Amino acid sequence: MSSKISKGDFRITADQYKSHSGVMTITEINEDKAQPGGHYQIILKRYPNHATESTRNETEQYFADHVAFPVTYIKSTYEGNKKLQDNVGYVIREGRSVGNERMVVKDNYIFLLHKWQDKDNYEVRYVLSTGDPASQGDNKGKSKKKKKGLFKSFKEKMKNASAGGVSIEKLTAEVLQPYLDEATAKQKAFYADWIKDPNNKNTVKYMDDKREMMNKAMKQYNDDIFNSPEYQRMLAYHRWLKSNVNLTVKNNSGSTLWVGSSKEAFITTKIEPGDEVTMNCTTDLYYYHSDAQGASGTKINQADGACGSVVNIN
Repeated sequence: MSSKISKGDFRITADQYKSHSGVMTITEINEDKAQPGGHYQIILKRYPNHATESTRNETEQYFADHVAFPVTYIKSTYEGNKKLQDNVGYVIREGRSVGNERMVVKDNYIFLLHKWQDKDNYEVRYVLSTGDPASQGDNKGKSKKKKKGLFKSFKEKMKNASAGGVSIEKLTAEVLQPYLDEATAKQKAFYADWIKDPNNKNTVKYMDDKREMMNKAMKQYNDDIFNSPEYQRMLAYHRWLKSNVNLTVKNNSGSTLWVGSSKEAFITTKIEPGDEVTMNCTTDLYYYHSDAQGASGTKINQADGACGSVVNIN
């Protein structure tokens, strides 16, 4: 990790969309079970003080982006369920969207990034403060007397920046981007030597083999579910519902219509010209030229009369 980090609450000092204030909480920092060698799994609560309990308890997991020399931490999760993890091992989930959201810890800041493509193409969603604002950035190591004046300067910057925080653009230019440039170059150089060690080559092969095994196990697990008698019964039931409970109403009239189950319009479903809707076929159905309550309807279905079919309104 680029700087030390611990569990606790971290103040939001900048928000790209100015929609979230207060704190975020790092609840756990665990050894990464998927990547040996001192890497970590960071668990974050984005909304620890939210009014809704389910949102308060939501967590995000972040993992090192590289087996040898991490530059960022990627938002992801472990693949599979507990049974697969116990039998195969731990593998970090990959996919099209994995890697878009990342965490960087640098100096006294935590940067939460999104829309990540590479080190030069990303957006900073949040900046969190890991310490006293007076001791951040260039202020570290200065005398206490000097810090007082710098803190006054910091407050002036706060006043001129976005509400509730510092300037994302300034922190990106002065702290984040220089770190990404330097760390990415170091990562390439470090890995070139690191992979020459036979033990490290074995580590990478072990991780690749484990991922391949997990992919095969998950495919087999899904195949077992899809081929199970329970799943086939569920599919059959859905087919039965489609044929025995629903019908399709298609509007070929060239004008907007409404469909409902009463002779006069009360609760209706709108159908634009050329569109179609699925309706329950166990009741009478009518169409209306207006959704005004009480509008007279034209009957198009007798209860249980056209289940599984298409009713065209011309």
